[in-house]
Amino acid sequence: MKISLRTRKGFTLLELLTAVAITTVIIAALIGMTRMSMDAWKESSDRARASRLAKESLEVMAKDFEGMVLRTGNDYQWLYTKMDANVELGPSSAEIENPLDMAFFTAATDRYDGDLGPNSTKDEGGDISTVFYRLIYKDQFDGDFKVYSLYRHLVNPDETFENHLALKDGDDDDDAEGLENSAPTESVVTNAENFLAENVYNITVTYVFEVLNTTTSQLETVRVPVMSDQGGFNEISITGSEVTVSPNEIKDSNGNTVTNVSRLVSVELGVLVLSDSAMNTLKHQSFTSDKFNEFVKSNSHYFTKSVILPRP
Repeated sequence: MKISLRTRKGFTLLELLTAVAITTVIIAALIGMTRMSMDAWKESSDRARASRLAKESLEVMAKDFEGMVLRTGNDYQWLYTKMDANVELGPSSAEIENPLDMAFFTAATDRYDGDLGPNSTKDEGGDISTVFYRLIYKDQFDGDFKVYSLYRHLVNPDETFENHLALKDGDDDDDAEGLENSAPTESVVTNAENFLAENVYNITVTYVFEVLNTTTSQLETVRVPVMSDQGGFNEISITGSEVTVSPNEIKDSNGNTVTNVSRLVSVELGVLVLSDSAMNTLKHQSFTSDKFNEFVKSNSHYFTKSVILPRP
C-alpha cells in the first residue's frame, strides 16, 4: 500500500511578524482617531453646556433689567451693585474675582410663581418685585460638592412693598435702611430653590449712563463698570435723585467729574463659564496666579449681552 504525502503550506515567521506589525499600526491609528474624536466630542459638549448655562443666566438677568423699575424725584434707593468678599470664594488659588452682590426692582413676570390673574390662588396684587443676585462658591444642597454658583432670589410684590420698596439710602435716624441694608441674609438668597446656574466663575456688569458734559454742555454716554480696569471695584447705588459711584467718580469725556446724570441708558452683562473638566481639575490641583489665568482662558467660555433700557 502506497501512502501519498502532501506538503502542507503555512505562514512563515516573517509573514506573521509583518501581519502583526500591520495590525498593530492599524489598531494604533484607530485608537488615536477614536481618542481625537472623543476629545473633540468632549470639547464640543463642554462648550454646548457652557453656552446653555451662560445663555440661561444672561436671559434671566436681561429680562429682569428690561423690566427694571426706577422712579425719579425721590431719595429712595432703586438699585445697588457691589462686591461681597465676605462669602466663600473658592479654592485659595482660584477664588472668584468679583463676588457679585446686586439688587434692584423689576416687573418680573415670574412673580408669585407665574400664577397671576383674577383666578390665581397666589397673586396678592402688585407688579413690582425685588430681585437679588449673588455669585458664590457653594454646594446648592449644602454638601461637599461646591461649585461657582449664581443665585437669583425673587421677592414677590407684597413682600417687596412691606420690606424693600420706598426705603431711603441714608444714615439718618429718620431714614429707612435702604434697599442694600434690607437685603435678606446670604442663606436666604442662596437657598437651593434660588439656584440659577453653576460653573459661573465671573460676571461683569457695566452701566451706561447719559450724562451732561460740563465743557460742551452736550449729553453723552459714559460706561461705568462694576469691576474697573485697574482691578478694583465700584460700588454703584441709584436713587431717585442721584447716582453714587464709590470709590471712583463718574467722569465725562473731558475728564470732568459728572454732577448731572440724566438717566441709565443700558446695561452690559458678561458671563464667564468654566467647563466641567476644568471644575474637576480645580478640586485636585493648585495654580499660581499666572498659571491659573492661562488655565481659565483655555478652559472657559465668555458670553455677553447688552440690555437697552426704556426711556422713562
